[in-house]
Amino acid sequence: MKEKSWLSKHSTPLIFYVFVILVILLSKFFLPSNYAISIAAILMLLPILIKADQGFFKSAAKGILTGFVVSVVLLSVYTAVIYSYGLYTGQKLVINSLPAAFILTQLLMVALPEEVFFRGYLQNKLGNNIKGIIIVSLLFAAGHFITQCLGGGHNIAVCSQAILTFFPSLVMGYLYLKTKTLWASIIFHFFANIVHIAIALS
Repeated sequence: MKEKSWLSKHSTPLIFYVFVILVILLSKFFLPSNYAISIAAILMLLPILIKADQGFFKSAAKGILTGFVVSVVLLSVYTAVIYSYGLYTGQKLVINSLPAAFILTQLLMVALPEEVFFRGYLQNKLGNNIKGIIIVSLLFAAGHFITQCLGGGHNIAVCSQAILTFFPSLVMGYLYLKTKTLWASIIFHFFANIVHIAIALS
C-alpha cells in the first residue's frame, strides 16, 4: 500500500488554517476592526471547543516562569539593539504608554488565541519538533502577511513586520516544544507584542 504524502496526512489542520485565515481576511474588509479581532480570537480558540486540547495549559508555574525569564532576556536584547540603532542614526528611544484595555486585548484576544491555534493545535498536528516549529512559523508569518498586509495595511513597514513575525514564532514554538505547555509561549508572545508596540525611535 502506497504511503500517504506529508500534505495528505496533514490536510485537515492545513485546510482549517486556510479557512481561519480567509475568514479573518474577509472580516477585515467587511466589518469594523473590533469585530474582526473578536472573530479572529473565536476562530483560533476553536481547538479548545472541539476538544483538540492536548493539555495545553498544564505545568502552569513552570511555563509562566520560563515565559517571563525568556521574555526578559530576549526582549532586553531586542530593546538594546533598537537603542543602539537609535544612537547610530541619531534617534532617541521612546517608550509609549499603552491603555490598559489595549494591553488586556493583546493578552486575551491576540496572544492567547494565536498560541492556542498555532502552537497548541497546528504544532501538535503538524509535528511538535523542529521541523514542525519551522513549518508553523512559516504559516504564522504567512497568516500575518495575508491578514495585515493584504488585509488593508499595504505599506512596506506593515508588510515587513508581518513577514518578520517568523522569528519570534520560532521562539514561541521552541518554548512550547520544551515546556509542553502554552503558558511560556503565551507570556512571551504577549510581552513581545507589547514591547514591539511600546518602543519606537524618533
